[in-house]
Amino acid sequence: MLDARVKVTGRLQMVGDLAGADVGPGLLHARLLTSTEPHALIRVDTAQARQTPGVAAVFSGVELEAALGRPARFGPILRDQPPLAVDRVRYAGEPIAVALAADPDAADAALTRVRTTYRPLPVVTEARTAMAATADAVLHPRDAAASEAFPDLRLRRRPGSNLVNHFVIRSGDADAAMARAEHVFVDRFTTPAMHHAALETHVAVAVPSAERMVVWATSQTPYKLRVQLAEMLGVALDRVQVRVLHLGGAFGSKCYAKIEPLAACLARITDRPVRVCLDRTQAFTTVTRHATESLLVTGVRGDGRITARRVTAWFDAGAYADISPRVIKNGAYGYGGPYDVADMSVDVYAVYTNRPPAGAFRGYASPQAAFAYEAQMELIARRLGLDPVALRRRNLLRDGSRNVTGELMTDCHYDELLDAAIRGPGPDGGGAERNGPDGSGPDGSGARRARGRGVAVTVKGTNTPSVSQAAVALNRDGSVHVLTSTVEMGQGAHLALARLAAEALGIDAALVSVSLPDTDVTPYDQQTSSSRSTIAMGAAVQDACRALLDRLADLAAEHCGVPRQAARAGDGEVRAGAARFGYGELVTAVRAGQLRCEGSYASVGSLDHDTGQGVASSRWHQATGTAEVEVDLDTGQVRVLSYHAAVWAGRVVNPVEAQMQVEGAVLLGLGSVLGEELRLADGRQVTRDLLDYRLPALTDTPRITVELLGRPTDPIYGLGETAVPPVAPAVAAAVADATGVVVTDLPLRPERVLAALRTPAADQAPAAHPIRAGDQVRTAVAAAGRAVRRIPGTEEAP
Repeated sequence: MLDARVKVTGRLQMVGDLAGADVGPGLLHARLLTSTEPHALIRVDTAQARQTPGVAAVFSGVELEAALGRPARFGPILRDQPPLAVDRVRYAGEPIAVALAADPDAADAALTRVRTTYRPLPVVTEARTAMAATADAVLHPRDAAASEAFPDLRLRRRPGSNLVNHFVIRSGDADAAMARAEHVFVDRFTTPAMHHAALETHVAVAVPSAERMVVWATSQTPYKLRVQLAEMLGVALDRVQVRVLHLGGAFGSKCYAKIEPLAACLARITDRPVRVCLDRTQAFTTVTRHATESLLVTGVRGDGRITARRVTAWFDAGAYADISPRVIKNGAYGYGGPYDVADMSVDVYAVYTNRPPAGAFRGYASPQAAFAYEAQMELIARRLGLDPVALRRRNLLRDGSRNVTGELMTDCHYDELLDAAIRGPGPDGGGAERNGPDGSGPDGSGARRARGRGVAVTVKGTNTPSVSQAAVALNRDGSVHVLTSTVEMGQGAHLALARLAAEALGIDAALVSVSLPDTDVTPYDQQTSSSRSTIAMGAAVQDACRALLDRLADLAAEHCGVPRQAARAGDGEVRAGAARFGYGELVTAVRAGQLRCEGSYASVGSLDHDTGQGVASSRWHQATGTAEVEVDLDTGQVRVLSYHAAVWAGRVVNPVEAQMQVEGAVLLGLGSVLGEELRLADGRQVTRDLLDYRLPALTDTPRITVELLGRPTDPIYGLGETAVPPVAPAVAAAVADATGVVVTDLPLRPERVLAALRTPAADQAPAAHPIRAGDQVRTAVAAAGRAVRRIPGTEEAP
């Protein structure tokens, strides 16, 4: 590893380590006071707080904007969020005042003297019902301005409502195909809000410098952050510099601006460096994963072939838009899954509620969609008396198929992955061990336990279109420095880039170093997310290396006086006629000092705003999961015994870290299915500490096996998120195999499983009399339509 020594010796510098020596004299520490109410008009009195000994300044939201001399709003798509609440709070935990001091204890003391008056407003905490809210329950009565960070994204909104965005997919004629179906199934699925739980919380240090602002940030998107800060401060992009060190985990929580705008505003006002660092409780209410509710209406033939699907889904955006308008686009095409469904209609809504803002989270809407479509596959199989794996195989996309966005599919490997899933855990690759006929456990004890085995197959897109740029600098000693804005946050991206550069140049990877992002120095990268870094930035680095080899050959030909075609560079040396040089030797011979060449990568694709048709992803990340579980029939406790993750990886650059990436993805997925959930009480998020948040523990960790499919000659595929979506549906399918009940709400808490066991839904049983085409089908379709229309906020869906 490039940074192994500094990591194990504790010398890896992070933004939280920056002190006065790093940022200059006069560093102020900012402490935040947050709202205790989820929705209210507020008045904040800071007069007494400003008298606190040692405090440099105290601001409310109104006072901050007055000192700044302009309204302050930020957001990657809609500029709807203030650094501190102004006049109104929209969620419990929203920052309402800040105190600054050289001593953090003085700032904390000042906050105890801030006086806040609340006038409560109606609270909405469910996305579906928030769609129909009016008057005081509308969180943002006035539309926010759009950001330039994502200028290509068009929004479908409804003024004066809580609708953030509405994305549609219209493929074929879903209504006509549904009417021809032999069976129509209507099912509802929910997933909860979740916390990212990165080891490092959010930290930012803003340093004013003449007419510029330097911001050290824990950000996955330094260039996107620069746009948001420049917009808020009202300055040109070249007046803002964003620098990023190593991140202590992120999982999407650090994709876009969070606390950096507040740090920048305070530094501008005080003309001193300002440090903002969230504690864990504040991190819990800064950004979450979207809670979702999904209604799937699916028509199938008697043999299980899907003929049509209609999806209506609500994504809880929380109090501010963040990246929700874009997340639901991925969610919309995600509901097609890895299946060939020619006729499909999808409506996905992002909705404001009085919850903490929801943003990017590992998998980017794919896990929520996958749980819904895979759980319904289990239900359909049970109702029709079909084998769940055979049902999936019958409907898989294959090369030459068209997916839900109309894109012609190539490089499909779902059949191979399903074969790998079947070879997954269990005795000799066979089925799971069963209970004895007396109801005792497989171990012969009296406990009533059942074992089951479940499979899921999923697909996830990657950010498209996207752009990455890189540069490589060759030094006189033959060492190479890769300049990139890819953020290293423990995923091993920098090691992958170093190896790709070394391979392209034919040198030892020990001679290659990789830069940390700095928007003043390192080339543009759209983002370090969406499982794209090794694909996109890797291709940009390889392109820059090819340019460097061409430049070396040009210089060698000129230096030796031979025709250009007689010179070539590669495998660590340059040849020009009979002459040979090491890379560094040639740099020295031609007195170049250093050679720097640039490269780039750009993916192409877009979706039609009105139909959702087009190219959604430049690469489709494909995976299966196989879970073996044991369910205690008396308590509802689910224990995952083993999990087999099969991922189409293509060419693997770092085999060890690739396996670790997949294992980490599985553990995150296990958290989502076994217990992770941000709960509310009276509109307030009650889970605000890792002691209360149900992260997977060592006792929850099953035997995990990983299978990376692909060949060295294949394209590189992303691995960071690919294995997350199958986990929850595979575990849920295994629970269904063990108990005969498909649980349709996550997480699978013991009380929820036990309730399902005691009162199983009647429509989960195999169909005794299959429905045939005719009046019964038309009645089912009409009932499905009524189910959608009865839900507030869907009446205007086109």
